[in-house]
Amino acid sequence: MLGQPNPAANYPAQRLKHRVGFSLAGIALILPGLGLLSVSLWMLLAELRDALFASTVLGGLYVGLGLICLGLARRRPRHPVPPPPAARGLGPELVSALLQGVSAGMAARASMRPPPRP
Repeated sequence: MLGQPNPAANYPAQRLKHRVGFSLAGIALILPGLGLLSVSLWMLLAELRDALFASTVLGGLYVGLGLICLGLARRRPRHPVPPPPAARGLGPELVSALLQGVSAGMAARASMRPPPRP
């Protein structure tokens, strides 16, 4: 029974593994797509106006999206995380249990000693 792993204990690790894997796959698919869309938008804007207009529009678009991402990264969660419970000091229960264990150990050792010789 002790050798069997608990499948419920592995659930958060498996969930994290799947999230990381799918996130990396998504990034690997988005980056080439973003490059291709940038080139096609550049060609379209350069055809409509000129290269200076195309670089201004694309630069503004990327800076705006970058600022939005930075803003999303800095926002705080809606539900504040409760602080951890305060650590308790050595209470009387703990000290009493310690003394009871020490006295039980002393009594066990005294019962194991051979009686003194006359």
